[in-house]
Order: sequence, then C-alpha cells, then structure tokens
Amino acid sequence: MFVFLSKLLAPLVYPLGLAAVLWAIGGVLYRRGHPGTGQRIMFAGMAVVLFFSNPFIGDVLLGSLENDYVPAPVASYPQVEAIVVLGGVTSPPRPPQLEVEVGDAFDRMLHGMRLLRAGRAPILVLTGGVIKYLSGSEMTEADRMAQLAVEYGVPVGQLLLEDASRNTYENGLFTARLLRARGWHRVLLVTSASHMRRGMGVFVGQGLDVIAAPTDFTVVDKPFSPMRLLPDVEALRASTRAIKEYVGLIVYWSRGYI
Repeated sequence: MFVFLSKLLAPLVYPLGLAAVLWAIGGVLYRRGHPGTGQRIMFAGMAVVLFFSNPFIGDVLLGSLENDYVPAPVASYPQVEAIVVLGGVTSPPRPPQLEVEVGDAFDRMLHGMRLLRAGRAPILVLTGGVIKYLSGSEMTEADRMAQLAVEYGVPVGQLLLEDASRNTYENGLFTARLLRARGWHRVLLVTSASHMRRGMGVFVGQGLDVIAAPTDFTVVDKPFSPMRLLPDVEALRASTRAIKEYVGLIVYWSRGYI
C-alpha cells in the first residue's frame, strides 16, 4: 500500500502537480462565486511553474544534493565484494519499440560496468523489480539492465540480479539479503549523485559497509548566458528531481528507513 500511495500522491507535491492542484482549486472557487480568490490561487500556480523553471533555481536545488559526494576516477576506488547498481535507468520495449530503452540515468549502468572492468569487484549486482501497472510490462528493471550489460560484453557469470524491489528502500532491503546470503558485506554503491544521499542512507541502514560511487552529475559549470534567465523545461525537470529526492528523504526518515 505504501508503494502504491507514494507513486500516486508524490507527484502532487512536485511543481507541475502542485500547480495543477492550485489551478483546480482556483477554478472551483472562481466558478463558485469567489473570482478574486480563485484568480489569485490560479496565478499562484503559474508562479510555482515559473519559479521552478528558472535554471538558477534548478541548479541550486539539484546541486544541493549532488554536492554531497565528489566524483572520483574509477581506479581510485578500493576492491570490494560487489558493485551494486540501482535501477531506474531503463524502460521495457513497448510497441513500436523492439528493444530495451535507456533513460537519462543510464550513466549508472555505464559507471557500474567501468568499475567492474577495472577490477573493483568480481560481481555486478543489478537491482529493480517491476510495477506492471506503471511500466506496462512484466520485464523487471534488473532483467532489462542485465540484457544491456550482456550486450556490452559483461559475462552472465558476473551478474547478480535483485528483481523484486519497487523502490529505493526495497533495493537496499532485498539486495542486503542477497549479499549476506553469500557472506558479502563491503560494496560500491552506484547511483545518480542526486539520489546518493537516500541510497547511502538505506544501504548503510541495512548494516552493509558501503562506499559511494556517484555518477550522473547534471549540475556542471556553465558560462553565463541571458538565456539562463528564461524559464526552461530542463530546469523544471531538475527542480522536480530535487524535490522528489527531498520528499523521499523526509518520508524515509519519518518511516525509519534511513
């Protein structure tokens, strides 16, 4: 139930979801004889979208999460027992698609495979189950990542799949069980830099010896441009990613997951 409600309700506090709620409330009030209040609430919804679409706001919010961990060369990491890659990087093939598709966070897979090839561990653990009513497929995230890993030349014998989890907490819970069953405790955790704070909290909470291996840094040094003063859809995406993480951190802390 928690997973279902979190997937259903969380988008309502993201910028576009919050704006839609304000527009709906404002519209109802306007039609029910409170035009002034209704208009102000609808304008507030517009202000929410414009504010979080500002590139500077997006960079500040997402950068506040990415700055927790510093990227490091692959060769600088110690040898461990396994490299754990968190899911959320692929989508299943759905008509007219014929193959597994990758998303913005595919850097996670690439970084995990680089660490494997550099000999940082003998095993690559790929995590992620499936929520069929959201994905429209029964193919798990772990299976999709494994298919891509094999295409990239990773031997099947070097892959271990955790294919039951539906969120970050379950990633940590179920992966920890797989690792402990094999007597493994020390791992490199690979996920997006903005997601690492929550990922580390969950995996450390499972009693594992975890070393962060962040990737997918999106806030980078850029020269100033007047265009960065204008609303931008990528800035809105960055703001939404950051708010999603902060909401997740609050919820996970309140439930004792981290």
